[in-house]
Amino acid sequence: MYLSDISSFINRKDKRSIRNWCAKNHLQVYKDSSGEFVMKAEFELTYNMPLIKNLKQKHGDDWMIYYEAYNKGELHKILDMNPKPINNQPRYIPKGKLSANLFNRSTN
Repeated sequence: MYLSDISSFINRKDKRSIRNWCAKNHLQVYKDSSGEFVMKAEFELTYNMPLIKNLKQKHGDDWMIYYEAYNKGELHKILDMNPKPINNQPRYIPKGKLSANLFNRSTN
């Protein structure tokens, strides 16, 4: 991708500011006779890195499923696939007989 193509994604107009963005994000800029460019796969990875980190934090090992659905525009399908199990265990477990009677639970 040439730097002029990247400008709309990162909201920069000047080539110098695009180069600075690439340097800040550790994205290698190459040159040929047509101009300056970056590898498309490297740019997409760099551009999507904040999203990837967020998905890893939220969904753990399942982050890639969410990322692929996000890229395809199919996030609505994932919501129906695997709802997270609801933990029905109570947070408070009564220890005494009076508390157990109050919460309708038997003590050991």
